Amino acid sequence: MKFGEQIKERRQELDLTQAEVAEKYFVTRQAVSNWEHDKTYPDLNMLVKISNVYQISLDSLLREDQKLKDYLEQGRAMNSFSVSYGFIWIMFGLSYLLDDSTKVGSIAWDGMAAIFILAMIYEEMVSPFFLGINRRTFYRSGKRPDEKLSVFAKLFYGIFVLVVIISVILVHQGMSGRYASSALTILVGVQYLLRKYIYVVRN
Repeated sequence: MKFGEQIKERRQELDLTQAEVAEKYFVTRQAVSNWEHDKTYPDLNMLVKISNVYQISLDSLLREDQKLKDYLEQGRAMNSFSVSYGFIWIMFGLSYLLDDSTKVGSIAWDGMAAIFILAMIYEEMVSPFFLGINRRTFYRSGKRPDEKLSVFAKLFYGIFVLVVIISVILVHQGMSGRYASSALTILVGVQYLLRKYIYVVRN
């Protein structure tokens, strides 16, 4: 029995409405409806809550629904990849601070630039698979159709825009553009490190 069928059947056995279940999970009734019709899937944390409320083992929820297992595996893989990719961005940002007037500094900067370019190409190739979406959807939005920006993300991007504005002002006042580039590149890396908090499932 698929995930949606299991939770719908169990909800009816417990004589609960979708609205009552939604209140327990702090989501909308539409989110519960989408789960029951296999239109979207909950993340792992929500799956644990569902298991507890409905008294259905995680093994039972996952056993017969390969799509749900794929969704969770891809989400975990994407988080791991985003952390690695974020560190590469941060390292590249720090490489702006290298003294490339020396031979060692020049070699180190060129090496980091090459790693960064290869990582960007690789990211374009594998991210759609990790997200479980087709390439056209990925290039259009970079996320699953059932995801939206979190409140944390909006705050983070607000800070990012503020840093950009401050950097432009400081560069015009004589600060080296290298420092501004370093700060902005590091912030992009931090965004990848925090990707799991950037997007949330749309209710």
